[in-house]
Amino acid sequence: MIPALLLAAATLLPGGASAHPELLREPRGLDTLEPAAVPPTPAPAADTIIIYTASKIVTLDPAMPTGEAVAVLDGRILGVGTLDQVRGWVTTQKVEIDRRFESAVIVPGFIEAHMHPHITGILWQGVYVGRFDRTAPDGTEVKGAATKAEVVARIRDAAARLPADGRWILAWGYQPEFYGNAPLTRADLDPVSAGHPVFIENLSMHIYYANSKAFEIAGIGDTTTLTGIVKADGKPTGEIQEIEAALTFVQKLPPLDEKVLLKATWDAARLAQRVGVTTFADLSFGSLPGAYKAYQAAAADPDFPERIVLNPIIEIFQQGPIAQKGGLDYLAEMHKADSDRLSFGGVKFVIDGSIQGYTGLFLWPHYYKTFQNGVANLPQDELSKWVLEVHRRGFQSVIHTNASLATDMALKALEAAYAAAPGPRTRDRLEHNQYATPAQLLKMKALGLSTNLFTNHIYYWGDLHASTFAGPDRAQGMDPAGSAQRLGIPFSLHSDASVTPVNPLFSMWTAVARKTMSGQVLGESERLTIPQALHAVTLGAAYLLGQEDRKGSIVSGKLADFTVLDRDPLAVATPDELKAIKVLGTVMGGKAFPAPAPR
Repeated sequence: MIPALLLAAATLLPGGASAHPELLREPRGLDTLEPAAVPPTPAPAADTIIIYTASKIVTLDPAMPTGEAVAVLDGRILGVGTLDQVRGWVTTQKVEIDRRFESAVIVPGFIEAHMHPHITGILWQGVYVGRFDRTAPDGTEVKGAATKAEVVARIRDAAARLPADGRWILAWGYQPEFYGNAPLTRADLDPVSAGHPVFIENLSMHIYYANSKAFEIAGIGDTTTLTGIVKADGKPTGEIQEIEAALTFVQKLPPLDEKVLLKATWDAARLAQRVGVTTFADLSFGSLPGAYKAYQAAAADPDFPERIVLNPIIEIFQQGPIAQKGGLDYLAEMHKADSDRLSFGGVKFVIDGSIQGYTGLFLWPHYYKTFQNGVANLPQDELSKWVLEVHRRGFQSVIHTNASLATDMALKALEAAYAAAPGPRTRDRLEHNQYATPAQLLKMKALGLSTNLFTNHIYYWGDLHASTFAGPDRAQGMDPAGSAQRLGIPFSLHSDASVTPVNPLFSMWTAVARKTMSGQVLGESERLTIPQALHAVTLGAAYLLGQEDRKGSIVSGKLADFTVLDRDPLAVATPDELKAIKVLGTVMGGKAFPAPAPR
């Protein structure tokens, strides 16, 4: 996923680069990543108690599971109960009773523990060529491309809107699995690109496509032997797989400017807040120059509606400015800047690619029918070496493992690290973890691991998992949330945005219903109950982030972060009704943020 985060958007903004000269300035590097506390957000006056009333407050606190009012002081929860009960907190303070949610239901603020905020925001400044309908950051509904021909037409239209100056055309979201497994090729792109270099991201963020002009600029030809350059009859087809090959193209793209990154930060926040998220985690932080500055600026703004957790990629500690400052040892310095608004989390590793991109790593017999397997971005010895280094320093390892062999590699690395450096466990967790076997789940339980499951895959790609990727039997056990629940493995659910749209209510539905696009149920025994799913996107996600002491439930002393819904998710008649629930707004640090109206 690293190359995706480096995509530049200058060429696709209105008017192109000539209308945005600031986008072509030299970006600041990671050497600007200095600890600097984020100023506290101005909240309601510290001597003012705000009491929010609701038709029902779902607290996820067994001692006080529901309430009708919640009192907030200085951004934190004083108490919850009836209106008379929470009024008992008042002594000499001013009191405001806010009844704007009195007909609504308040639940703990949703937490999206795995998305890619900057890449999501940046990509929306490009051309969307995906199959699924999407909602843009401004609320505009964008239709998916029904056919490959429509995808090519969108590239033609983008080229026609640009002056003939050779600027890059960047697009995202292509999904060949919905077009007869037909990748985009140079033969598709060359006739419609009007001399512009074209670089397109597969929705998986592990595969890319480029035209001949882009290959020329990247210096890649018939004799190039770089791993990941797909060839036919000795010639590059236009498809590029995984990190090493993609970086060759990314390095030739226009640089990003701080203003683009700040816009991307806000656009990601708009997408998240609209669906009730009050905290999101960036699971590929560190590959965008200037990213930290953008996050600092956003977090310091009292109108920014999100808390941010940054999960730095292992690569920034291996080489570059941060490595020169001490590598992983410098992460302790970075943590000194942590605040409730912006903080650092665990260190991210990426083992395999994407299942739908055929770069996931399965145990034998590998991919269904083809018996082929995916790509290892990290060999076992390198993974084990760096997981141990992270563990020795008391930091959390956050490991991307889509398919079962990748999960196996992660378990070996973690088990070896614990043996080599016994001591307190660091809540290490496996991300996506879609094909963890029963034996692997037992090993995870024994090792004290947690997991963040990608149940959205069940809806968007479940039919293909059963028919094409894994086979009908293995697909029944994909994203085994039910097993994790039964075994007591802490877990959450996530969107991996931009891969799928951020939407915790939808993720809850996918874990409870486990329905594919065709309506097939995959793995009835792996279904969650609605209360379990709500826990997963609140307290479960807070636990994975190491922040359950301050987030995830509505309890005295915790941060006043709430999601406001038009009905109680625990009282719906059927799981499908979860998809119909409307988010009316959020409260973050005691400050109310209404949900923007759709356009």
